[in-house]
Amino acid sequence: MIGSEEIFKNIRERAVIPEDQLIGLLKQAEQDYLKFAELVYKGGYLDRDTVGMIVGDSMRRSYVQLERTLFDRDVVSRLPKDLARKHQAIPIYKFGNSVTVAFSRPNDQDRLDAVQKATGFLIDPVLSFPDEIEEAIQVQYQEAAKVQEVALSIDLKALERMDAAQLAQCRPVVQAADSILLLALKERASDIHIEAKEKEVVVRFRIDGRVSTRLRFPAQLGLPLSARYKIMASLDIAERRRPQDGRIGFVTPVKKVDVRFSSLPTIHGEKVVMRLLGSLSNAVQLNIDKIGITEEILTPLKKALDEPNGMVLVTGPTGSGKSTTLYAALNYLDSPDVNITTIEDPIEYETPTLNQSQVDVKAGRTFAAILRSVLRQDPDIVLIGETRDTETARIAAQAALTGHLVLTSLHTNNSIQAVTRLLDMGIEPFIVAPSLLGIVGQRLVRRICPHCKESYRPEASYLNEYFYWNDSMELPPLYRGRGCEECNGTGFRGRCGIHEFFRVNVEVRDYILRGKTYSEMRKLAYDTGFTDMRCDGLVKAVQGLTTIEEVVRVTATE
Repeated sequence: MIGSEEIFKNIRERAVIPEDQLIGLLKQAEQDYLKFAELVYKGGYLDRDTVGMIVGDSMRRSYVQLERTLFDRDVVSRLPKDLARKHQAIPIYKFGNSVTVAFSRPNDQDRLDAVQKATGFLIDPVLSFPDEIEEAIQVQYQEAAKVQEVALSIDLKALERMDAAQLAQCRPVVQAADSILLLALKERASDIHIEAKEKEVVVRFRIDGRVSTRLRFPAQLGLPLSARYKIMASLDIAERRRPQDGRIGFVTPVKKVDVRFSSLPTIHGEKVVMRLLGSLSNAVQLNIDKIGITEEILTPLKKALDEPNGMVLVTGPTGSGKSTTLYAALNYLDSPDVNITTIEDPIEYETPTLNQSQVDVKAGRTFAAILRSVLRQDPDIVLIGETRDTETARIAAQAALTGHLVLTSLHTNNSIQAVTRLLDMGIEPFIVAPSLLGIVGQRLVRRICPHCKESYRPEASYLNEYFYWNDSMELPPLYRGRGCEECNGTGFRGRCGIHEFFRVNVEVRDYILRGKTYSEMRKLAYDTGFTDMRCDGLVKAVQGLTTIEEVVRVTATE
């Protein structure tokens, strides 16, 4: 038996492990139950969550997957990084007079006592696996000042004597490049901008939709950093006169973060932009009921998704959460008795139960070319990451007419405009009208920071701009963020979606076939109960999720 007989017994009862493989796992585990548990989930015998819960229940401790956990920065800083590594522990959050701390061995009293002494708080231990704790330490202990310190410690004169290949492999440069990525992960950035200026290199992060400057380096670091990222993206480091695009698989102890890389020559050097796309090894399981879609919109959307064939569109600009909604819809539809295939560029979340195909234009694998092949693969449901051209749109619409459910995205300002966009692309009305089931329009608004959220009473004149109001009504409270360290003084932390759903019914199909204008179709929609994104956003502002100003900023009015 290894370590704890109960843990060993409970894992064996749940995991189907052939006897010969079990013997090998036991030998590798070296009588250590924690190593055995890791070998079980890394070998694919059980998923990480299930093994964590089995081990946690056996130890009478809760299991916490740290990748899905929000950390309190003040609490994390209470435990020095070297002690966190020594004891394989990291504080998560404070509740009352105690601090919840994740340990790889939460029943080791010596470790608990050492961490309690270092933090000065009572300790509430929970279980997390060693690789999860190591990744959390790498990310959560990153600070802009420390990254700046690493970059400024680089010997610039030594860099001048190196060629591009040597610069890219220089240890301090590698450390600085990795630290920028880790800091971006900690701060939940979606994009990293590295901009070469005349006298400095500026690093900016896009967080919650807004770009802000996070780091400033000497100008001499621009070339080494771009060369390092090109090496990681398998690009030509000697080519600095033309734009280059690639992908970086940034590996942490638990997952691989997929990064889309783009370089652009500018007057003072190259500008590098990297988009953090998500985890390719740990697929994000999105629940359509839990991504913030209100019931009035979710009910007709689900009804459309339940149809056996037809086309459901998701519209909005780049970065508006379209992929989140599409994947949530796929998770809602996914079951063992349906064949689902996706066509994406890029594949943002790798999902084991789906058949996912990556577009590669240079190899001739365009959206349209892959879609033709997919339709010969007996699909029930097809997801097209983005409909960019007339050929793809026509094939998708025809597929929707021939027994397939098609999900795709389209770049339009709102859901109703998607109809006229398809017609403008040259798709015939007699194809568009019967193929469409419904169209989601969406934007992302910044969520009020929960750490500095406060209520206030607005002026009645202010409410009159957005609501039907009179002096006899009691003014409801609205909410805003004061600004704190957790939100970098912005008053916002995270984002939530605001949505609209244009249901394509018999009347709408008739309007399409009769060539009605956008204005006429819009009037029909509102006359039959359509509510737009701004209305959905104002409801969420009253609920305290965001602010009216934020909703107005991201929505267009006509």
